[in-house]
Amino acid sequence: MLKAICKNVVWMAIPLSLALGCASSHTETQASYGQAATLTPTSGEPEQRIYSTVDPGTVNTSEDIDAPPAGANAQNWQVAEAIREKMTQDKSLAPFGSSLIAEVGKDNTVTLKGRVSSSSEKERVRDTIANVPGVNGVNDDALGIGRSTDKGTINMK
Repeated sequence: MLKAICKNVVWMAIPLSLALGCASSHTETQASYGQAATLTPTSGEPEQRIYSTVDPGTVNTSEDIDAPPAGANAQNWQVAEAIREKMTQDKSLAPFGSSLIAEVGKDNTVTLKGRVSSSSEKERVRDTIANVPGVNGVNDDALGIGRSTDKGTINMK
């Protein structure tokens, strides 16, 4: 029993003596405040600013939020926005919004893609989109008829 106690004391004394030795060799230094060291550039390349030079307080926030994104045709964008508004405002078309895609072409011809549950719904969607101002024609060849099942297939009627 005495042998076990001595063994435990030795195993506890080794880490304790190492910790005390490290703590006693550490000398305290007082912090000094003064001029910061000057850093020199590590590259000869000119400095490049990645932030905007416009003051955030001077940015005009009253800009038109419906403006077309860069690279988009303004006329096509207006037609697409009118279609989006029509599909979200018309309660009879609202359920189809998530399964229908309306692409506006260069000549303002709209291509409908997706699926509807019946041929009468397909015709109603086509006619509604055709009556949106600015639409020159509607191509509904890619608009399928049928309902999806839980396995991702379409039951055709």
